[in-house]
Amino acid sequence: MNTDSCPLPTPQERSFLAIQQAAEQTMLEKVSRAISDATAEVTRNVQDAGLEFEPTSEGYFMFAVQQTTFVRLCGGNPHTLRGGNLEVGEHVIRNCRSIIDTYWKSHTAQITVP
Repeated sequence: MNTDSCPLPTPQERSFLAIQQAAEQTMLEKVSRAISDATAEVTRNVQDAGLEFEPTSEGYFMFAVQQTTFVRLCGGNPHTLRGGNLEVGEHVIRNCRSIIDTYWKSHTAQITVP
């Protein structure tokens, strides 16, 4: 008997997972929309003010979300960046490195054009 495999979810567990996944999808769509809205808002307000600045990129706001989320995950204060748990932070960074190594490095190697 293989003890490493996961048991099939019960009907209640499947219902719970469906509810959780729907909420997660809605949340992620809201975050994405908020990033786009913030970018558009800055662009409009800068133009309305007659300022000659390059528009703020969506990447700027994505980084703001990433940094705030990282600090909150680690139990720190996102306004001061203080008070986070070092072990949790290192775990999150290892997880990010694992995504790069598992999905991006191998994929890049496969699509490299000579």
